[in-house]
Amino acid sequence: MKFLKSFCILFLLALSANAQQVIIKDVLGRTVTLKKPAKKVLLGEGRDLITLNILDPNPVNLIASWSADFKKGSEYADYKAAFPAIDKVPVVGTNAETFSVEKAIASKPEVAIFSIKGHGPGQTHKEIISALQSAGIPVIFIDFRTDPFKNTVPSMRILGKVLNKEKKANEFIAFYEFRKKRIADRIAKARPARPKVFIDMKAGTTENQFSTAGKGNLTPFISLAGAKNIGEDVIPAPLGQLNLEYILTADPKIYIATGVDSFRGKGVVLGKDIPATEARQSISKRVADPVLSELTAVKTGKVYGLWHLFYASPFNILAAEAVAKWSHPTLFKDVTPEASLKELNQKFLSVPMTGTYFISLK
Repeated sequence: MKFLKSFCILFLLALSANAQQVIIKDVLGRTVTLKKPAKKVLLGEGRDLITLNILDPNPVNLIASWSADFKKGSEYADYKAAFPAIDKVPVVGTNAETFSVEKAIASKPEVAIFSIKGHGPGQTHKEIISALQSAGIPVIFIDFRTDPFKNTVPSMRILGKVLNKEKKANEFIAFYEFRKKRIADRIAKARPARPKVFIDMKAGTTENQFSTAGKGNLTPFISLAGAKNIGEDVIPAPLGQLNLEYILTADPKIYIATGVDSFRGKGVVLGKDIPATEARQSISKRVADPVLSELTAVKTGKVYGLWHLFYASPFNILAAEAVAKWSHPTLFKDVTPEASLKELNQKFLSVPMTGTYFISLK
């Protein structure tokens, strides 16, 4: 009887342990098992702090250690003001080359969250992945940058499950998929002509170079919005360069510049705390370029600006809303990405996104 009782206790304990297990299939298709939902993570991409804020009002409390890339952005000051403890979070490097496995292990994370490709270690950094796994730290891959159209929703589901924040993850997914479906349904029904778009990424920051989206990146969102990215047929990677002759020959009907606040004095600026007047001035300076000024888009005034980091953020659906409205203003006259941003701030972000994230030069 005593033996049976002990056996039952051990059996129940084993069941309890198994019940806490979290089995994840990440965006690379790897199956990863966690003993239980994680309370502390190693964040390979520092900018994903904002993503964690979708799931938790105090995202800093979830981080055991992280990459320092987010510290370079102006959003860091807002998070520091809200969560002073952020300065005490151990830094494991600024990129894959400076990543310290020793510091990462010493911070005792329960899981490492890496992007397929980004500022921190990615899928090609086998030695780092192996070292962390050997130390008992599972590694899970998410993706908001390489193929965000495919991987944004799965990545949010993964994070929700890993962190035991599935309710909040599902709320965000509902917010996201409603907007995605609304655009897709209207385009499918109306079947409008698809205007050619040139998305000038990091506009004006590199002399005589035109960086743009290729396969993946923001291209599928431009397609969703009922437009055609001129870079998608000639750039096989998510990002690449277009030459001047190609841009002039394609003669896009819509021009979109991307920028961030740190481009002040160097190129187009949008994003945190950037006034609309400053954003417009920087775009005006860019399209005054003798080459760009010859484009039909510029001559007809169809010139716009987007926050550059939409390309690497789960908020990418707001960029799709903006492009849809710019490409088909009558079809999407009731859709306002500004209203979506306001809802995003109210429902999901304890540290709101403030500034100019989409704008028309007019």
